[in-house]
Amino acid sequence: MATNLASLRQDADAEKPAARTIMQYLKDDSRVNKGIAAVAGKYFTAERFLHLAVNAVRKAPLLAQCDPQSVLGAFMSSAALGLEPNTVQQQAFLIPYKKRARVYNNDTDKWEWIDAYDCQFQIGYRGFITLAHRSPHIKSIQAEAIHESDKFEHMIGSDSFLKYQKTLRDRGELIGAFSYVKLESNTETSVVLTLDDILNIRSKSETYNTLVRNVEQAENDQERAKAQRKLDETPWVRWPDEMSSKSAIKRHSKQLPLNPGDALSAAAVIDNQAEANVIDMAAMADPDVARGVVQDGYEPPVLEDDPSPTIPAMDIPQREAEPLVVNTGRQARKEAAQQDVALDPSIVLTAIRTAKDQGALESAGMGIQDCPPVSQAMLGEAYRKRMNELADSAAAGNSLSLE
Repeated sequence: MATNLASLRQDADAEKPAARTIMQYLKDDSRVNKGIAAVAGKYFTAERFLHLAVNAVRKAPLLAQCDPQSVLGAFMSSAALGLEPNTVQQQAFLIPYKKRARVYNNDTDKWEWIDAYDCQFQIGYRGFITLAHRSPHIKSIQAEAIHESDKFEHMIGSDSFLKYQKTLRDRGELIGAFSYVKLESNTETSVVLTLDDILNIRSKSETYNTLVRNVEQAENDQERAKAQRKLDETPWVRWPDEMSSKSAIKRHSKQLPLNPGDALSAAAVIDNQAEANVIDMAAMADPDVARGVVQDGYEPPVLEDDPSPTIPAMDIPQREAEPLVVNTGRQARKEAAQQDVALDPSIVLTAIRTAKDQGALESAGMGIQDCPPVSQAMLGEAYRKRMNELADSAAAGNSLSLE
């Protein structure tokens, strides 16, 4: 008797247990509760943090549509750092993001591109200030954005000093930022970022870059206005002073005499990788991984494949969550070729920008020819830029950082 493949697939799907929601994990899973208790014990009780987590999901319903493991990873990261997620304290944020994902449609028996949702974890300016004050090595910290009309003087060397006075009106354009720390030893240390430094740091934000491209590539005024509204909601546009000050603190943390396990150092690494969209937030759901990153100074887990560009999901209409089977990078090129369709240029661009060596870059560059012709010039320029960055890094004898 002939076997009906579609029927077999339906039977197999019927036998699969229903996907658990993030609320079910938080309320009913004892392993999750024990994991949160294991990493949050220093600053929260498990009951208090679970209460914060449930409230965060209720206030941002799109979190319930994200991959539950990515949401759990964000909560576990927040608990391990001892920062409140999505509260008025503005210490840390769980943000639902929209991305393009490949899913298998059983009805059409084909792979399709859909809008999917993931959760990312970002640490706010106040979160970094909180972590700095908790550090046993730091007596005090100040970080501010510098504008044209502010009074600012800075000198490093044998006669080091930093003087800053904020102008109370008509401050002018942003021109820099600084972080100043007095250590418990009474040693004073500071970092100053120029505007070029700030713009370079902002350029590492995959979300910001994606939204800028959407504005530039809009085909009509209506699409351009919609893309601009989304860009205007990003932290780099809404709160440029806070993002600049936070960037100064993160840069400063690399120079401070902090011990492994100091949460300030871990927070800087986590936030940088989240900005670049390379951190594997779902892997952070394992309490041992979260504790290792924050308390033991391990490198956060990174995505094994090329990450998809993401857009903050602030005005996306809510709908039922869909099971995700994400394929990007080399697999996406293969499937696009099999179906004789153009490859999504955003996938190739991300692969180029995150290539860690020449071999990875060449592999990513192979996808340029499969993209729409209108995107190939832009991708070629990105390829040349990354090739020069890798060459400069090799010449200097240093591994290239993606932070």
